[in-house]
Amino acid sequence: MNRKQRRELKKDKNLVRELYSIISKYFPELLNKFDNLTDVRNQGYVVYSMKAICVTRLFPLLCGITTMTDISSDYFNTDKCIKNLSDICNQDLKEIPYWETIQDVFVNIKTDELRDIQKYIVKALIRSKMLDKYKYKEYFQLVVDGTGLSSHNYNLNNNCIKKKYKDGKVAYCKYILECKLIAGNMVISLDSEWIENADTLSDKQKQDCEINAFKRMAQRIKKNYPKYKFIITADALYCTKPIMDICKDMQWKFIFNFNERLKTVWVDFYDYIECFNDSSVCNYFLDKNYKYKNHTFNIIKFVETKNSKCTCFHYATNLQVTDNNIKNIVNLGRNRWKIENQGFYTQKHRTFNICHLNSRNDTAIKNHYFFIQFAHTIRQLLEQGNILTKTLNLKTKEVSRLILNALTSTNSNLNKLETNFQLRFDT
Repeated sequence: MNRKQRRELKKDKNLVRELYSIISKYFPELLNKFDNLTDVRNQGYVVYSMKAICVTRLFPLLCGITTMTDISSDYFNTDKCIKNLSDICNQDLKEIPYWETIQDVFVNIKTDELRDIQKYIVKALIRSKMLDKYKYKEYFQLVVDGTGLSSHNYNLNNNCIKKKYKDGKVAYCKYILECKLIAGNMVISLDSEWIENADTLSDKQKQDCEINAFKRMAQRIKKNYPKYKFIITADALYCTKPIMDICKDMQWKFIFNFNERLKTVWVDFYDYIECFNDSSVCNYFLDKNYKYKNHTFNIIKFVETKNSKCTCFHYATNLQVTDNNIKNIVNLGRNRWKIENQGFYTQKHRTFNICHLNSRNDTAIKNHYFFIQFAHTIRQLLEQGNILTKTLNLKTKEVSRLILNALTSTNSNLNKLETNFQLRFDT
């Protein structure tokens, strides 16, 4: 495709219309759910509906705007932007909400209500059947991992994780545990759990940790998605009896990275494969039905050679493993990196800047984080499934620029939407 053809294709497409069409088709109740969030404001002084507040927070994120003050900047707060957001909200806005107005609302939004919206988004995508082709047999794959968001020299909101360094310095960090549903190259936030201390934590009490956060998260996932079958994928930190117990109780499958943390099991495995191998596939080593306490699972080693360099991958899984599916199982295990690459890296460095907390208030920090997850899911649907972004092979920053230009510089005519379309995703 030459430059003229690219320009013509861009002319015919308005990415704000494309985004709003995706929301209208796949999440038709989303904006109403925003409007139904608990509103503690004095209604006699309310100018902007909850829908207007939330839409004005969501769409700048879809444009790649990551700071609150930029929402009120001259380059975003244009007449065209006001008109387009008015059409989306179905409300005649004279001005878009000032960033401080949004902050005041976000301090009081109930975070559990945003969790319900997170659940609605995931279930809407599952029920659309578009994710079915990414199942392994009847199972959706979930990847679980924690990440640090920010580090401070003071204990923000008295619930940060305290880190002590060898030189005596102390840092107070914000951490979160994410559970992402893997669908091809998309990573969709299914659940989020904060790793944080109670503000009454004494020096003798243990700090919160990733494993404890997962225990809380697992109960909520089972409650929210009781009928769905999942494969939990995580690093070697999770390859322990307590986590295997949880998976067994929840009737989930697992694929965990495997290393010397389970010292006895590690030694047994290498002793076994020196003499035997339950797989005949080249470069794959398998110990079937290894018994560990009250669990039986399979252990896989895969040796990959690239540019004369060998890398070994080890996995423990309670999925059935045969020569016919061992490569698929290893590929599922390697999907763990998608939460790092397509998930955390994108949200930290490319589009959403999740390390910028947007507030000092604890509730508002969490609510901003959930809106970033909503925006990331919608952006992935656009980038991975829309014909324009796929045909032109647009980079993330170029997509952000095109959305921003359409929102702030054109009349997007959002009252007449085409919803008779189908997003097409690569396998």
